[in-house]
This record gives sequence, structure tokens and C-alpha cells, in this order.
Amino acid sequence: MMNAQDELNQIEATLHQLAQERERATQHMGSQADQLQRAADKFEQTLQAASEKIDDQLDRLNKLADANQQAGAGLSDDIAGDQQAIDEPPDFDGQITALQDKIDDINRTTIPDQQQALQPLLNEQKDQRHQQALLQDKLKDIVAQENEIAIKIRKAKNLHDMIAITADEQGNIDDLRNEREDLTGQIDDIKATLQDGQADINDVNKQIEAARDQIKTWDTQRGQLEEAKRRRPAQVARLKSHIAQLEKRQEELSKMADAIDRQRQKAQDTQNTLSAQMAAIQPLLNVLSKDVAGMDTLDSTKTKPVSPAAAVSSRPAASKPAPSRYHRAPVIPLPSTPVPAAPTSNDATARPSRQVTPPAVPVTGQRPAAIVFPMLPKDPAHITMFRAVVNHLLQAGEHQFRLYTTAYEEEDQNRLKRLLDGLHIEVSALTWTNMYTALRQTDRPAAAPAQLNLQPDWHTQPTPDNSTVEYLDSHNQLMARVQYRTTGQVRLVTYFNPGEAERRDFWDLAGHIAVTQSINTATGHVTNENFYRTDGTVVLIKEYSEGGEHIHVLDEQRNVVQELDSDAALAAWWLGENLPADSNVIAEANAGLMLSTALQERSDLQLVPILTAATAPRLWAEILGGQLTIPAAYVSDANLLAAAQTTLPGIDVSTL
Repeated sequence: MMNAQDELNQIEATLHQLAQERERATQHMGSQADQLQRAADKFEQTLQAASEKIDDQLDRLNKLADANQQAGAGLSDDIAGDQQAIDEPPDFDGQITALQDKIDDINRTTIPDQQQALQPLLNEQKDQRHQQALLQDKLKDIVAQENEIAIKIRKAKNLHDMIAITADEQGNIDDLRNEREDLTGQIDDIKATLQDGQADINDVNKQIEAARDQIKTWDTQRGQLEEAKRRRPAQVARLKSHIAQLEKRQEELSKMADAIDRQRQKAQDTQNTLSAQMAAIQPLLNVLSKDVAGMDTLDSTKTKPVSPAAAVSSRPAASKPAPSRYHRAPVIPLPSTPVPAAPTSNDATARPSRQVTPPAVPVTGQRPAAIVFPMLPKDPAHITMFRAVVNHLLQAGEHQFRLYTTAYEEEDQNRLKRLLDGLHIEVSALTWTNMYTALRQTDRPAAAPAQLNLQPDWHTQPTPDNSTVEYLDSHNQLMARVQYRTTGQVRLVTYFNPGEAERRDFWDLAGHIAVTQSINTATGHVTNENFYRTDGTVVLIKEYSEGGEHIHVLDEQRNVVQELDSDAALAAWWLGENLPADSNVIAEANAGLMLSTALQERSDLQLVPILTAATAPRLWAEILGGQLTIPAAYVSDANLLAAAQTTLPGIDVSTL
């Protein structure tokens, strides 16, 4: 927008020019009727145009004031919220003590009571087994006696003796049979009693195990609370720093409101001056009209011109100078809302401030889901996690998915299809965008395919890997190694100087160099990486040193548009620029990503972290401390679920 003072200066110059034209019109009044008429019309039209220009300027100033008010709508609430988070910290000590009391109560009372209840059951089992052993011994004796009688009968010399012996032993046989049956019945009863007793023992053991599992869950929660307590001073310091920034923005908004009001008053004053000018020239127009009419009567053969007064009266009402629709308004304190601080000239990472407009998405009955993973999952744990997230969304009625990966990889639709196998979702229903692939895109024509930088005197040597070719110079020094895809396309070229790697070129599927790595031949470490668009221009520069990583994002004119200090910050910035509006962002619990300013500024997004035992502690502390606000989360196991349900009330937590 043109500076308001510059426009006012232009308007004043126009008024001065109009005054000069009026003088010239008056001087020519006596002899040049047509010119006089045109001058009068031009005078009026110029004033009218100036008035309309000021109306536009006032429109812009009012819109700027409205935008300033909207930008400041929530600053006070944010400051109050941060101050409340400082003044009303979570009762970490109380919660930790309460958990410890519960653990101690289980250790002192619940488990000992259950163990005490278990002992009589064990004693009873022991007694029953002893009784069973006695009965089994008796049963063995009876069986032995029966066997002796049977042997005695079998040893009879003839049938007559066998019958006689059987008759003599019949009473003993019957008694032994009855006793055996009685003992067998007693043993069966004891077995049933033992079985029932074992079931009771198992129940008590399960209760003891459940109590010990509860202790583990509470102990996990206690550890998370202690970690949150440890991080509390740092969180308070961040909150105070944030409050100071918000208060500074409040002051800037107030100054901006005053400046807008002053410019608006100047424009209104100029509009009033123009209105006075329009009123002042009306008598002159009337005089000019009469003079022109008199001149017309001196030469009746001429076509009678339309007088300025008649022209004014015949024009539509909208073309006449109208009273200004703007009035001087008192300065109203603007509601407070955070706005991005303007970059300073000495800020190395400064870039033009702009309003982030998220990509438009179709309006549906629910928020669209954006799934964020560093790479397309490969290991079983990440594959299980990814499939579980997609399955949850399918069960919730989601049918269109957006997957964003932020590490460098080639998009492999076949592998994605295998990942989705059995989930009742077509690959076409999932839009997969890789950050580096997206950054490399351009509307410009693609560059010519790359060529291998090989010298005529180099020769090849065999390698164990059929997909790799090595080139040696005339002194048999390794100069280049070319690795091919299964399709025969070049994937990676490493150049040596000589014997030590000094550069790597990664080629894309279209035969263009996508990334070049420079390598320190003394240490073997990568010192910088250049990422290229398909037209050959540099889009990304990464520099590595002992001080850390430094990333530059460049536009197509090689202007630096963003500077970052980590891959997580780069991913957060890119996601902040590209995630659809009003999305649920389901991402692995990377604290560097979740807590990044680039994503936090997208107030339309809802972050839904996937918490695992490895990633949960730090992010848990940030959530408890109020640094990160989330509506929902996924957890990887039942222990984390129990802990989350206790320590994160109001957050919808699901187990993957």
C-alpha cells in the first residue's frame, strides 16, 4: 500500500494544479468558448477524481484499522493465560505424594493381605495332597492283595481247586473291591478339591499381579510428574519471555493504531478541503455557463455547446461530489491478539513478514487428517503404528488421507500399497507428499539430464555388488563409484580425490541431480548439501559445522526466504506452509517438531501426537506444564494409556 502521506502530498499537488487551471480558464473566458468549456469540465472532473482517490485511501485506512484490531483480538487473553499458568502451577508435589501413598498402601496392605489370604489355600492344598498320597498308598495295598488272590487262583492245579479257592476267597475279594471303590471315590473328591483350591490360588495370584501392575503404572506416572516438575523453572522462564513479547506486540499495535488514526484524520481533512473546493467552483461554473451562452448568441451558426452547469445537472448523482462518508472517530484501544513481530534489519534470519494462508480444503463434517512421519515406515514397530493410525481414521469415517514425510526419500507407491494391504483403502485415496520432492518442484522447464563426470583414461574394476561400478585412474586409484537402481538408472555417484570421497551426487528417477554432498576428505564428514529443483536451481543449502546445522531455503531467484537451524525446524516450517486448513495433524511425538513456532503459529491446526515410551517423557512434561495444548493423542501401550487417563484429563487418548 502506498504511504498515506505520499498520497496526501499528491492530492495537495493536484489541488494546486487545479487552482492554476482555474486561473487559465478565467483568462481565456473572453475569446475561447470551447477551450473554456473543456477547462471547466476538466477542473470539475479532476476534483471529482481527487475526491474518489481520497475515498479509496480512507477505505484502505479503515480496512487497515480493522485488520489491526482483528490482529490484536487475543493478546490480553494469551497474556492472562500465560500468567495463570505461572501463578497456578500444577500441584506436582501433591500428585507425586498421592501416587507414592497409593504405591505404599498397595505394598503395605493390599499385597500382604492377598499373600496372607493365599497361605491358607496353599496349606489346604498341601494337606489335600498328603491325604491323597495316603489314600493312594492304601489303594496300592488293596490292588496288591487282589493281585495275590488272583495269582493264588491262577496257580490252582485243576478246575476243581480253582473253584474251591475262589469260593474260599470270595468274601475277601468282595471286601477288597468295595474298599477299592471307596478309596477311588475319596481320591476323586480330593482331586476335585485340589482343582477348586488351585483355581482360588490362581485368582489370588492374579490379584497380586494386578496390584503389582498398578504399582508399575503409578510409578510411571510419578516419573513423568517428577520430570515435569524438573522442567517447570524452564517453562516458567519461557512463559515470562512470551509474556514480554506479547506486551511488546501490544505496544506496537497501539502505536500502529495511533499512526493509522493520524493518517485517517489527514485524509479526512483533505477530503473536507476538496469538498470546499467543489463548493467554491460552483459559482464559477455558473458564470462560465452564462458567458459561453452569450458567446453562442454572437454566432448562431455554431453548434451550441452544453454548459458546464448543464453538464453537472445532467450527470448521474453518483458522479457529483458527495459529503465524505468517513467521520473522525476516537481512538479505541484494540483487543489484544498475537501478531508476528516485524523482522529487524540486523536479524540474520529476517524475511518479509506475511500472513500464512493455509491451503484450501473441501468443507466436510469433520476436520481433515494429516499424517506426518519422517519417512514411509520400514521397521515393524513404525509399520504397525502407521497402519493402526490409518485403521483408527477409517473406523472414524475418514475416507481421504494426506500423508506427509519430511526426510529425504524417493516416493515408492508400491511400498505404500504394501503398507496399506488389508486396510480396505485404495492408494488413490491417500495423497503422499514428501517435503524434499515438493521443494524441488518448479513451473520452469526441466534441466537436461545429468551426465557422469568420467575421464577417458579411467577404467572399471569388478565389485561384489552387481549394481555398483567403480572407476580407477591409470594409477589404479579409485576415482568414482556409480550405484544403479534395479531399473538400470543411476542412483548415486561418489567422486574421490583420489581414494578419499569428496563429493556425492544423488540422482532422481528423471536423471537429474537432486542432491550434492561435499565431504571433508580428512574427516569423511559431510560439510554441506545442495538440493536442486528439477530445473537445476538451488532450493536448499545445508551447512554442517561443530556449531551445528545451518539451513537456507532459497526462492527461484536465489533469494534466501528462510533460515533454520535443524531438520526438525525445516520440517515444521514446511508443514506450517503446506498443511491444509483446520487439519488434525497426527505426528510422531518429536518435541522439536511439535513445539516449533512455525506450527504453533498455525492456530487452525490441532496437533495429535503419537506417544511412545521413548518419546513420551519430554512431551508429557510440556503438556502438563501448558507449553503444548493438544485435543487428543495416541499412545503405544496400555501402561501409557492408564498414565495418560490419570494425568492428562480432558484429552481424548486412544491406544494404537
